Amino acid sequence: MNNENTPLEGEFNDLDNGWPESYAWAIEQMPCPAYCCSPTGALVHVNAAAKRIWGDACPLVQDMQWDGFETLRSLDGQLLDKKSSPAALAAGGASPCPTELLAVCRDGQARRIVIHAKPVFHAGGEVVGALCCLTDISEQRRLQERERDAAHSREEFLAMLAHELRNPLAPIMSIAGLLQRANNDPVVSKMAGVVQRQTRQLARFIADLLDASRVDCVHALPVEPRICTKREIVNLSLDAVETLVRSRKQRLIVEVDNADAELMCDPERVAQALGNVLCNASAFTPDGEEICLRVFIEGNVLRAEVIDCGAGIAAEDLQHIFEPFERRALAPGRAPVGAGLGLTIAKGVCEAHGGSIYVRSAGPGMGTTVSLALPVAVCAA
Repeated sequence: MNNENTPLEGEFNDLDNGWPESYAWAIEQMPCPAYCCSPTGALVHVNAAAKRIWGDACPLVQDMQWDGFETLRSLDGQLLDKKSSPAALAAGGASPCPTELLAVCRDGQARRIVIHAKPVFHAGGEVVGALCCLTDISEQRRLQERERDAAHSREEFLAMLAHELRNPLAPIMSIAGLLQRANNDPVVSKMAGVVQRQTRQLARFIADLLDASRVDCVHALPVEPRICTKREIVNLSLDAVETLVRSRKQRLIVEVDNADAELMCDPERVAQALGNVLCNASAFTPDGEEICLRVFIEGNVLRAEVIDCGAGIAAEDLQHIFEPFERRALAPGRAPVGAGLGLTIAKGVCEAHGGSIYVRSAGPGMGTTVSLALPVAVCAA
């Protein structure tokens, strides 16, 4: 066995440029697996990292050409002739792109590797060998496969959940309609109307869940614009938060100018976004405190602001506030609220309407203001 720092006899006729000795020290310092080989494929210099990836007991023998792997295969499993490997191509004067391959090591391990191979030229221009570096991406690919499996499991779970949630909606709608028609009590009739509206919204959102079956789709939510009013949107959004606000004895101040101004938008979607923001505000605001909702029009832009005096948000957390499943505790020792999708969905709704959403806070304990801007007004107020 030749020492890896000693060139094999007869491999080079002209070493005036210092090859391969000049590469030996640099290769030994590299943290990644690296080696160089002669134009005939003989291994000339191999660092410790390369020997580890090939197998600690890997001998450098004459019949090992171009690398120390037992076999190389393409990503579709086809056996690769070592004479057409990246190292061989580089030793022939080519500069192959980094190539991902399946490799079986001398110790039997299977790995995913990327081979980086470059030709080495003599001062006169002829190729005297190839310099190769290896990147082991086996763990990276394993993690990616696990992530894909987890995403698939999540999609299956969401599809099943949506299906199970949809089944009870028809009888709920029927009972609410019956109560509204058969009862003369205006309070009961109003409550039945709330049940009907919220059930219709829930049915639509569940249908979207069945179609998408993944959280990523909240960034491309389908919308169905129609003529509506600010009053309709505000009423729908208040339906979602009134019970929560009442249970916590909070005061919800609503300021709406020109409530009957016409808008061209998807009122259920906009109400969903606004309702999510209001629910967040209630969840992060102490019991008995005040929350303010302001809805107004500037030009053709519908603006809605939800202002609370609650937990606030640290400056470093603001950039993550719209990320899916981002959850923060209300106060020390208090559990996070919800699944962390409320603001993610609200952002998706705003962007689907060509609008935007912005969150600002002076810091923890200083409250939060969430502002929605949607260019949906039919005419200026």
